[in-house]
Amino acid sequence: MKKYPMIFGGICCGLALLLLSACGGGGGGGDAASGTKTADSGGAAVTTLNGTVADGYLRDARVFLDRNANRLYDNGEPTTMSTAGGAYTLEVNPGEGDLYPVVVQVIAGQTIDEDSGLAVAESYLLEAPRGRWTFISPLTRMVKVVREKNPSFTELQAVLKVRTALGIDDNVSLFEDYLAHGTGGAAAADQQLATEYSRTHKAARVAAALLGSLQTAIEQNLGGQVADSEQAAVAYMISDKILDQAPVIKQALNDERNTDQPADVAALVATTTASIDATQLDVDLLTLYEQRISQDRPTWDMHPPELLSKTPPAGDTASVDVTVGIVFDEPLDETLISNSLVVLSGPNGLQPGSVSYNADEKKLTFTPDQVLLPFSHYQVTLRKELADSLGNTLSQDVVWSFSTIFDQTPPALPDF
Repeated sequence: MKKYPMIFGGICCGLALLLLSACGGGGGGGDAASGTKTADSGGAAVTTLNGTVADGYLRDARVFLDRNANRLYDNGEPTTMSTAGGAYTLEVNPGEGDLYPVVVQVIAGQTIDEDSGLAVAESYLLEAPRGRWTFISPLTRMVKVVREKNPSFTELQAVLKVRTALGIDDNVSLFEDYLAHGTGGAAAADQQLATEYSRTHKAARVAAALLGSLQTAIEQNLGGQVADSEQAAVAYMISDKILDQAPVIKQALNDERNTDQPADVAALVATTTASIDATQLDVDLLTLYEQRISQDRPTWDMHPPELLSKTPPAGDTASVDVTVGIVFDEPLDETLISNSLVVLSGPNGLQPGSVSYNADEKKLTFTPDQVLLPFSHYQVTLRKELADSLGNTLSQDVVWSFSTIFDQTPPALPDF
């Protein structure tokens, strides 16, 4: 009779081992690119993050988990080097992949871009939003920074902003490997979609070139080094400059779709780089960005107000009793509204008048104190001190001209 407890105990032990075995096979938040295992030393569980880094696939780039969100590798942070095909494996504590972003240091003279087989000429950073470690590229960096700049954005809104700005097809995922899904890639299935992934790769190549050139220019303008506390502001500066050039990239991709003529990446890099005044990426602009970051606004705006319409239009004719009207795309800083913001000059010099602002219409109006001279030439100057509600001023005075005509009905003659 004593053998039955022994048999029962053996069954229980076996069940316990099976349960322990089953519990050890999961991890990584259900992501196929991660797994949980037991470390060789200490017996602590670690999660393995498996991913790919690319402009073209990038080999010998430093990959690390940015636990303190400073975009710098610090001692103690999990790190590894990417291998052939841009592949990397990073061991972190369970759950950290969803808590902290993965950052990639692309190192000049060391990291190999497999598009060319050559070492990159300029260093730059790649990163991705938290939990998006499987594919890291210039486009995932743009998504991450756009969302950081706009705390009110969801990830989808940030993705849509980047995709729309660059003209990337709606069916392309910015978190998927555009090389693997592009024409000739192992994951390519639908030919048309594969072509769009290849176009996305071209957009990423231009963005990567700008990341390198802008990072280099800013470091030079700041005396050769970017301080730890300046990393976020520099990332925002670079992001804004790339988005400023996005229409050029978008047009090139659209032209390729419409004409079947491949977009010239080298020409796009040259055009977009030449369009940026690198001398403006200096300490004054950095200080302005740091101030704007400290304001912690829900949306990001570093652009001056844009003129949507001018009355009278440039080169047009107007009545002698004309009022000058300017409509903007965003609200203005009403504390800066004064009669000196708009200057009207003509044959007799400066024309006295008053400036008013309609906040609902976002319209600035200059009303002369007296009618203008007929058949005369007048010039309007909108001063660069004008600013939007966030303090973004015009970069320079806006000047245009118009001519007057006499279209007034003369008073009736007296009845003799």
